[in-house]
Amino acid sequence: MAVIYIREQGACVHKSNLQLSVQKGQHILKKVPLSYVEQLAVFGNVQITTQLMQYLLQQGIEIHYFTYGGNYLGCSKGEHSRNIFLRCAQYEIFSDMEKRMVIARALVEGKIRNQLAVIRKHRWNASEECSEKYNWRDDAESLEKQLELLEKKDSIEAIMGIEGLASTIYFQSYGRMFKSELKFSGRNRRPPRDPVNAVLSLTYTFLTRDMCSILDIQSFETYLGFLHGIRYGRKSLALDLIEVFRQPAADRLVLRLFNKQILTKYDFREDDMEGIYLNEDGFQKFCYEYEKWMSDKRNGDSWRTLMRRQAQMLRETIQCGMVFQTWKWE
Repeated sequence: MAVIYIREQGACVHKSNLQLSVQKGQHILKKVPLSYVEQLAVFGNVQITTQLMQYLLQQGIEIHYFTYGGNYLGCSKGEHSRNIFLRCAQYEIFSDMEKRMVIARALVEGKIRNQLAVIRKHRWNASEECSEKYNWRDDAESLEKQLELLEKKDSIEAIMGIEGLASTIYFQSYGRMFKSELKFSGRNRRPPRDPVNAVLSLTYTFLTRDMCSILDIQSFETYLGFLHGIRYGRKSLALDLIEVFRQPAADRLVLRLFNKQILTKYDFREDDMEGIYLNEDGFQKFCYEYEKWMSDKRNGDSWRTLMRRQAQMLRETIQCGMVFQTWKWE
């Protein structure tokens, strides 16, 4: 099964017997067996017929909506989130600041340890091993110090402060991993101002979408986060749980796409409102590589399997009182 991405502007997606059909005018652009569809993602001006929408909702298949540039808008989904007891327990822990901080601190610790793993496992060349201008070990040491400071933080704001400092240190090192023509000189967004940031933002958006689907199926309240708290319209719990997957899953994929020249400068366009974003060819490449990356099994588990297990661990923590542990890339 797979996620089907539709970005052809003006296209109409409908149900044709047992197939999902994408049509523009009189031309059929794509046909996919409905049994193959796991999720449907549409970008910009794409229409979906009522017949197809009803079928997908009945089958528990989510429909995700994005702007043409890749900003996430929301989703349509069937009724499958029924465990009210989990949600009540989630609210209770959120209201208990001591218990909430234990989970928040564990999430940030897991993220920093995975940042360290990405830096240490990168194949640095000889000049980078002991350069006077830059030595990756200095950044690794700085991250270790942030871990030590994290243990002493006694508020969500202070924990988030450590997360921010650690990310600043990490991205200094991450930018030096790029060997392609297109470089990364720092994180920027809304809108992204360079190709690497455009793909990073899109990858994080897709990762958040995947985690939202996992949490919804398990009946979590996705708008209530232990680390990210509450903000109107933001699915904070999904942002909480993807923190430990950003570096090993998302950042390593982006690095691979540019260093192997799967994506080049010819795969991007610029828009006053959307900033830099992938053109049609680049977007198709990205979707193919993202699905391949997320579905491939590593030591028996795909990234989506690992994400589901992380959500299950949180559910057991909330309902059964188990100690919350984050997944670590080792």
